[in-house]
This record gives sequence, structure tokens and C-alpha cells, in this order.
Amino acid sequence: MLKCRSVLRLIIGASLVLPTTAIHAQGQVGAIVGATFSTLRGVDDLDSRTGLLGGLQLVLPSSGPLGLEVDALVVSKGAKGTNTGPDGLKLHYVEVPVLLRLSLAPGLPVSPHVYAGPYLGYQISCSVQGTSADCDDVPGISTKSVDIGGTAGGGVNVALGGMILTGGVRYSFGVSKVADFDVGSVNESAKNGVFAVYAGLAFRLGSR
Repeated sequence: MLKCRSVLRLIIGASLVLPTTAIHAQGQVGAIVGATFSTLRGVDDLDSRTGLLGGLQLVLPSSGPLGLEVDALVVSKGAKGTNTGPDGLKLHYVEVPVLLRLSLAPGLPVSPHVYAGPYLGYQISCSVQGTSADCDDVPGISTKSVDIGGTAGGGVNVALGGMILTGGVRYSFGVSKVADFDVGSVNESAKNGVFAVYAGLAFRLGSR
């Protein structure tokens, strides 16, 4: 009987504490910048290319640990070519990921989080390794303007008074073909794959 009462008290206490914690799931708006390590999946004899990522990050306030994150980014993608393979591409996109975000310790000074969701990208520039020409002006190479895929990752927020220091890692995988190669004996299509590491600074949205 005593054990049942203890369990009951524990359940009641948890039901009082959890809603109180949930209201501390604040939103944020800020900027992030980082490094990308990209490749073109589906094409052999290409090496990873290092580039940059940067832009705005918006996390909408929520009444619980689950929330919505929307980013507006400029992202470097593509891959480096080798002597025996097709030419490498240097691609730049304006990209908007829409992510479902789970805060693992909302309201605490140090709060980790994980997220996943789709992204939509639009190509703003493309060049072929070793030339200054636009990709579509080079025989045997054609690219698509739109890149559709998914993003998954995680990070941590550190409270700094009214501001938040944020950082994390993510992987973005394209599901649409973004480039076709028909060079010599190579006849292949490519999808983007990008690993990114980033950090940023944000302002809080909402009140405690």
C-alpha cells in the first residue's frame, strides 16, 4: 500500500512539473555560419569539397519540447574531380530547411536538441573545376536549378543572458538529381550530400 502511494505521489509530482517545464521552451532568431564538406552522390571518382554555410535561423516558440525551426541559408555544395574522373563542380544554393525540432532539456542554461525535416534549395551559381565558365556552358555537363532533400542533425544551446550561443552538426541528403555527366565513358547523374558544422548567436523570442 505504501509503495502504491509513493508511485501515486511521483505521478502527481511529474504531472505538475512537466507542464511547468514545457512553458520554458522559448524561440530564438539569429545567424549561423559554418563549414560544409560536400560530395556528389552517384558519381565515381569525385572527392569531397570544403565550402561555407551561412544565414538566418528561426526557432518558433512552442508550448512543449517539440518546435519548428526554419532556416534561410546560402550553402556551398559540389565535389572535386580527379584526373581519372569527371570534372568537379562548385555549386552554391539558397536553401530553406523546415525542421521539426526536439529540445531535450528546455529551460536549462545548456540545452541540447535534435531535428529533422525537408529542405528546398535553388541554385544561384555553378562552375566547373579548372574553368570560369558556367556549368551549362561546358559540353557533357548539365545541372538542375532546384535541389530537394532532407536534413537531420543536432546541437546545443548555451544561454548567455538575453542571448543564446548555438552550435551543431547536420547532414543534408538530396533526393532529386542536381547534375548529369556525359563525359567520355562517364554517363552518370548526381545528388547532393553535405555534412556541415556550424555555430551562431541568437536572441530569445518569448518570455519565461
